[in-house]
Amino acid sequence: MPRILILTAGFGEGHNTAARCIAEALNEHEGVDVKVADVYLETVPRFTKVLQAGYSLAINKYPFIWSAIFTMLDKPGRLESTLPLAGNLREATRRIVGEFRPDAIVSTYPLYAYLLRELKRRGHGPSAVPLLTIVTDSTAINSSWYRAGSDAFVLADEETRSVLQRGGVEAHFLRVLGFPVTPRLASLQPLEPVIQGTKRLLFLPSSRSEHSIAVIRELQKLPDTEITVVTGRLKGLHAALTASGLIDGVRTRLIGWTDKIPELLCSHHLYIGKAGGAIVHEAMAAQCPIMVSHVVPGQEEGNIELIERRDIGRLAAHYPAALAASVEEVFAADGSTWKRWKGNLRSLSKPAASRDIAAAVLKAAAV
Repeated sequence: MPRILILTAGFGEGHNTAARCIAEALNEHEGVDVKVADVYLETVPRFTKVLQAGYSLAINKYPFIWSAIFTMLDKPGRLESTLPLAGNLREATRRIVGEFRPDAIVSTYPLYAYLLRELKRRGHGPSAVPLLTIVTDSTAINSSWYRAGSDAFVLADEETRSVLQRGGVEAHFLRVLGFPVTPRLASLQPLEPVIQGTKRLLFLPSSRSEHSIAVIRELQKLPDTEITVVTGRLKGLHAALTASGLIDGVRTRLIGWTDKIPELLCSHHLYIGKAGGAIVHEAMAAQCPIMVSHVVPGQEEGNIELIERRDIGRLAAHYPAALAASVEEVFAADGSTWKRWKGNLRSLSKPAASRDIAAAVLKAAAV
């Protein structure tokens, strides 16, 4: 019975989404024992929640702060210099690995490679257990992802492979298998590349309530349009939108937390929201064109570059009226821009990526 340990961290949705989807794909194989662990939450839960709140505040309201942190971590030696302060995380990792005794370790967060390397240096690490690092960003890759090394780096696209190779990672360590989206996406049916009747917009706001309300108000002015707004775990935003009077349940629906994002992407004509690694690749797998309304400096700038280079969407102006005008233009002239994006997505979609990654993990575990 192969035993697979997946290490993740809840700083942004991409890391946890990747871990969860790989676990789903591994569990499709009979006899595989999978454990997903967030060492941060298990070791310092209260401090982790403070860090998560700070991360969310930085990316949504003070992006210049996150830009400075991203730049700092990209410089060799900066992250490494903080490792003496991570002794409790290192020991917790050692305990989890020692108790579970995995045949392969999958990491969806950069720090674990450093902790495992330090454990090996001290003689406490699983020296014969392969480590597969799932890089959850695209194109704009912080070097902290690969400076500690790994037995394999699983990448979303060829652009990311080129970045790691330029960073000095040898080609035989790199595997382009796609971003690990939920395996059930492979069985969902994307919309056909035609527009019949109402255009359905999927809006995932991530900014201030006032701005989100202004965006919805402008989108509602577009003819023949329905809007689905998903607030996720942003309870304050959800309450503000409920009280705004804009949600009528017909032309504009409001959804809180949901695990049906893949189904929503497959049933809507356009995704509007931030350029997070998980949601961008879910949209690609669902063949849903992308309108980016909010960018986190650093890793998400790489996702914008990917979207625009592959011509599957665009970065729209942050201002509500300009954003709505950009949406209107996409569907103008019988939807010519939208149809072009939709056609380009067909060749890029990798809805079975999690299953391909699971197969690679099991192969590594068997060696």
